[in-house]
This record gives sequence, structure tokens and C-alpha cells, in this order.
Amino acid sequence: MPARLKKTTKTSVVKADQASTEPVSDSNRSGASAETSVTANGPGMSAFPQTVARVPGQAERNWKSHQQRTARIRRLLGLSLPVLLLGLWQLSAALEWIDTTFYGSPVAAIGELWSLLTSGLLLDHLVVTLRRLLIGFVGGATAGVVVGLLLSQFKWLHAAFEPLLRAMYVVPKLALLPVLLLVFGLGDTPKVLFIGLGVFYLVGFMTLGAGALVPKEFHEAATAYGLSRAQRFRWLVLPATLPQIVSALRIASGNAVLLVVAVEFVSSSSGIGYLTWQSWQLFRPDRMYAGILTIAAIGVTFSLLVGALGRRLTPWAEDSQHT
Repeated sequence: MPARLKKTTKTSVVKADQASTEPVSDSNRSGASAETSVTANGPGMSAFPQTVARVPGQAERNWKSHQQRTARIRRLLGLSLPVLLLGLWQLSAALEWIDTTFYGSPVAAIGELWSLLTSGLLLDHLVVTLRRLLIGFVGGATAGVVVGLLLSQFKWLHAAFEPLLRAMYVVPKLALLPVLLLVFGLGDTPKVLFIGLGVFYLVGFMTLGAGALVPKEFHEAATAYGLSRAQRFRWLVLPATLPQIVSALRIASGNAVLLVVAVEFVSSSSGIGYLTWQSWQLFRPDRMYAGILTIAAIGVTFSLLVGALGRRLTPWAEDSQHT
């Protein structure tokens, strides 16, 4: 190699090493184009992009505290609207914006509720309603989950029973009550069956839909790994459908409260629904509103209990169960 070419190459290498060790000037950092600053560990070493450090937020630094604070805010928001409506109702009654003879007031309704509670009358009717509600809900939900899972996994069962169930589902449940009373008499059996039917159809169809949505590729992969039908159900179908089943149970819990009150309105001599309807017939609005408040408390409490049980059963789907 000529001496002049060797000298030029050596000079270029030295200049490149010096340039790699010089810090980037402030003017280059604040340039119009977004360029990444570079550094090097020493002469002759290749440059690499500067690492950008991300500072974690408050929720990431203390996740448990953040979750608890979020839950408290949600509970506060959930309570604020009912309290505001009750306050507006009481204010309207106090200022005589409404006729308290017909519409009453929260103070009068709560006073009547306390009177019913201390006399034991409310507790007697409450026990009857809760017994019908729990038996009907548990029986209907269990049958709905079992039937829905079976129909979703066996095509011949789905083809045989799904049209009949679909036809029965669209029939109003109150239209079936006279048939149940005719067959089973005037006791608690037709009332429990009436509640159970309403829960069964809702839970059954939602479970059927959840089971049918499990991807076919998942079943093929499980079969390729040698899992039996029972093992696929235990380790694939059940975990995949359980969050939707829990959602169905929460919806069905509110529906069950509606059904138990409806059947006590039209065919019962006991229960919270009967107490509320009788108060309307006797024109006792304070007692009627006390019954309505009791029904609302039953519905909210029952839904919360079912939701809490669902979160225990599906901890992996907890983030999707805040509703």
C-alpha cells in the first residue's frame, strides 16, 4: 500500500475515534428532528442508543392500594345517586311539592319499615320470600348450567332439544303460572318452579352460547395432546365458559327477585310481594313503600353475593366483573 494512502487511512480512524468519544452537543439534542443521542464506552467501540428510563406511576408502585382506592370510589359513586334521589324525595315531601297522602316520604317509609321489623311481621314475610328465592334460583341455575354445557358439547343433543327450549323460552313466564298452579296446586311448589324456570332459561342459553364459542382449534390441540373428553371438559371447556356463566348468574339473580315478587303479587298469601300488594289494596302507602325498599335491598344484596361468589370462582376474570 502506498505511504500516502496509509497515512490518510490512519488519520480517518483517529478522527472517527475522537468523534465517537465526544458528547453530543446541546444544539444537536434540541434539533428539529427527533434524533437518538449516542454514547460509546471507549475509542473504537460502536455507538448504541441511550436507554430511556420510565418512571412507574402510583398505580404500579402500590397496586393493592390503588385497587382499594378505586373500589372505594366506585362504591361511593354507586351510593351517591340513591341517596340523592331519596333526599330529593324527602325535600319534595317537606316542601309539599308532592301529596304525601299518595307519595309518602322516605322518613315515613323508613319509620313504617322499622315498625314492621320490630313487630316481627316483616321478618315472617321475608323468610318466606328468601326461601322461595333461594330454592328456585339454585335449582334453576344448576339445571341451566348442566343443560347448557351438555347442549354445547353434544351436537345431537343440541339438534334435538334446542328448538323446543327456544320455543318455550319466548313464552311469557306468567302465562305458564296457571298451568303450574293447575298441575301442582296452590302451595309453594308452583311458585318455586315458576322462579326456577325463569332462571333456567336465562342461564341455560347464556351457558350454551359460551360453550359454543370455545374455538375449535382449542379442542383440536387438546385432542392432539391426548386429553380425553372428560379432561377437555375439566381443563378447557369449564375454565373458558365459567366467566360467562358467572355473568349469567348475576343477571339471573335480579330476574329471580322480579319473579318471586311477581308470583307473590298474584298468587300468594305470604311474602314481601304479598305484603306490598296488600298494602296497596288497603291504601297504606307508607307500608307499600317500606315493602318496595325491602325488595330493592333484597335484589341488591342478592346480586352482590352472587357477584362475590363469582369472583371467588373466576379470579382470572376479575377485571371483567366490575359490573
